[in-house]
Amino acid sequence: MAIPHRMVLFSFQAGHIKTDSPNFSTPEARMAEPESSLMFERCLYIGNTFAGIIYGFELCLAFKTIYLLLRDQSQARGHKIFFISYIMVILLVQSLAVASNVAAGQLMWIEHRDFPRGPIGYHFATSTKSWNNFTGIGSVELSVFLGNLLLLYRCYVIWGSLPVMILPAILFLTSSAMAIMAIIQSAGTSVFAHRAANYIVLWVAFLSSLNVLLTCLISLRLIMARRRLRKLGMLAPKQYTSIVAILVESSLLFTVFGVIFAVTLGKGVTVYTIFSVFAGLSAGISPMLIIYRVARGTAWSTVQ
Repeated sequence: MAIPHRMVLFSFQAGHIKTDSPNFSTPEARMAEPESSLMFERCLYIGNTFAGIIYGFELCLAFKTIYLLLRDQSQARGHKIFFISYIMVILLVQSLAVASNVAAGQLMWIEHRDFPRGPIGYHFATSTKSWNNFTGIGSVELSVFLGNLLLLYRCYVIWGSLPVMILPAILFLTSSAMAIMAIIQSAGTSVFAHRAANYIVLWVAFLSSLNVLLTCLISLRLIMARRRLRKLGMLAPKQYTSIVAILVESSLLFTVFGVIFAVTLGKGVTVYTIFSVFAGLSAGISPMLIIYRVARGTAWSTVQ
C-alpha cells in the first residue's frame, strides 16, 4: 500500500512527478494554488515549529540527565559511560533530523520560492537528490531503532524472562528490516516513490505493533507488582508505582504518537507530517526520560 497523497498538483509513479498545474512563480498564480498543496505546506511549517520547541526541551533533559549521572555515586562507572554515550548519540541523531527539516524549509520557502509550481513543487521535484531527504528519514529511523533497543532492554529487566521477549524481538527485527529497505528503495528516487512508500508504511505498522506490545507488557508488569505489594500490606514509594512512573517506564508517549502517525500516514491525511515530528522526537525523549529516572534512582531495576 502506497501513501495515498490526495493532491491535485502531483501524482507519484516510481518517484517521478506529473504536473497539470500552472506556474506558481508569480503572486497572481500563487493565489490559484490548490488548497491541498497549501495544507501540505502549512503542516510542514507547523511541524518544523514544534520540532524546534521539542528539541529545546530534549536538550535540557539530556544535559540535566548527564549532570545527575555524573553526580550519582551509586552507579557503576561502566553504566555511567554507557548512558552518557547513549544520550550523546541520541542527541546527535535528533540534531541531524531537526537540521534536515530546517534545511528543507529554507530551501523550499526562501532559496527556491520562485521555483515552478511553487515551494511544494521544489520540495517534491528535488527530493530525489537532496541530502536532507536521506539524512531526514535516516536519522528518524536510527532514533527509533535506538529508542526501541533501550525499551526492549527495560522490558527484559522488568520481566526477567526470555520467553516473554520472543515476540517483541521478532517485531523489532522485522521493523528494523523494513526501515533499512525504505532507505535503500528511496536512494536515488524519493521517500514518496511507490516502493519506498510501501516499506515506510510497513515499517510504521510493525513499529506501532512493537511499541503497543512493549507498552502493554511493561505497564502490566508494573501494575501487577503494585497490586502484589498492596496484598502484602506494603506500600512502595510513589516514585516507583505512580501513574507517571508507569507511563514513563512504558514509553507511552512514543507509542501514542507512533500510532497516530501510522494511522494518518496510512490514510494519507496531510497532518501526518506534523505527527511524524512528534513521533520522531518522542523516540529520543522517551528513552531519555527512562535514563533520567535511572539517574535519579527512581527507575525499576527488577520486579522479582
